[in-house]
Amino acid sequence: MPKSAFRQPDSEALQRLLSRHPNDATGVLLRLAWREGLTRDEIRSLQWDRIDHDARLLRLPERTVPLEDETAACLRAWQARCGEFGPYVAVSEKLRGRLAPQSVSRLARLALDEAGLEGVRLEDLRLDFVRRQLEEHDWPYALRVSGLSVTTYRNTLAQLTRDAPPKESAPDARDAEGQDFLLWQVLQAEKGTPAGLALWLSTQMGLHMHEIVALTWEQVDFEENALRLPDRTVPLTLAAAQLLRAEQRGRSPGDDPHVLLTPRSRKPMTVARLSTLVRTALIRGGIEDTSLRELRKDTAQEDARRRIERYAREHGSVSRSEAAELLGGVSGGTAYARLSELVLDGVLVRVNARYFPAGSVIAPEKQAEAIRAYLAEWGASYCKDIADMLHIGKRTTARILRRMVDRGEIVLLRREKRYTLPKHTA
Repeated sequence: MPKSAFRQPDSEALQRLLSRHPNDATGVLLRLAWREGLTRDEIRSLQWDRIDHDARLLRLPERTVPLEDETAACLRAWQARCGEFGPYVAVSEKLRGRLAPQSVSRLARLALDEAGLEGVRLEDLRLDFVRRQLEEHDWPYALRVSGLSVTTYRNTLAQLTRDAPPKESAPDARDAEGQDFLLWQVLQAEKGTPAGLALWLSTQMGLHMHEIVALTWEQVDFEENALRLPDRTVPLTLAAAQLLRAEQRGRSPGDDPHVLLTPRSRKPMTVARLSTLVRTALIRGGIEDTSLRELRKDTAQEDARRRIERYAREHGSVSRSEAAELLGGVSGGTAYARLSELVLDGVLVRVNARYFPAGSVIAPEKQAEAIRAYLAEWGASYCKDIADMLHIGKRTTARILRRMVDRGEIVLLRREKRYTLPKHTA
């Protein structure tokens, strides 16, 4: 991190500059630095296959960064123009090749000077990204998406928050969020080691130690991105798949088929040996008072919640059986527990046997009131029309309407197959 003072760019001037460069090399470089927080080396190293437009993410080797809409549009247009020049994003349209480091700096410098932002460096754009994250989010999020270390944050970034302090102070390993970030640091520091791979499989994917030491390459399905365990299938995260591929590339033809081997004797790890390595890595990373079991439980449950929530958003709703299958074939009770947590937290709303994203449907306790109000305004209506109003399926709506008819709250006009309010309330 440069020691020179941070020069905060004028956001309005910078936005005007970007509007003049909607989809050229300059626009790509400036957006990746200012809107995505990439360093110059990361900008040069970024390849097209690291841009996940479906998930709206930049999947960098060391971290994952949300991809905002304007940058996504710029990158799509730039790829249409220059994607054929090779795997790298930062290329020269004239030379049809990858930009040199000095060329990246020069393009940014010329554009910034032209916009009246003299003295603002490419690094300042990245630091302004960090400043905005600290203002809008808590520190663990800001440090994760920027890739800064805790030490760098404490020692050199105070200047970013003098005028607008972040929501939270520097990380403290004694609190839960501090520990969460320390775990992330351990995972980064231990890449390429048996302890690092075991920690990733355990904390991020929910595997137990005995499952990790028993894991063989036959159970690793890279084509389907999954681990085929005896009692369930576990989806592979992108990072875990990369770590496993790197581990497999280091194997010799005669090596044992187990994924984790001892470094010298090249024999399968025992639970005791691996536990010692993992415990040492955690202590080295400042995590001394929390067991791996606790870390695994918290992280695995949070990952399960995220997968269920994402599925519900993408498909409109989720059922218990769909959630169970999504989580690798867990029991209905386990799936129900995760769904119930999301309902209690206000993330999902349960309507009969399905769970809908909060805000996308009318809550069950308000459905009857909404139906009566709809019928009062529109008169006799078909089940499909009411289902569209409630944003739930026709079958579920029919059950609700049938119960309301039984209670005398509404009337079914059987010949017309429409529903209306009783005459004395119409």
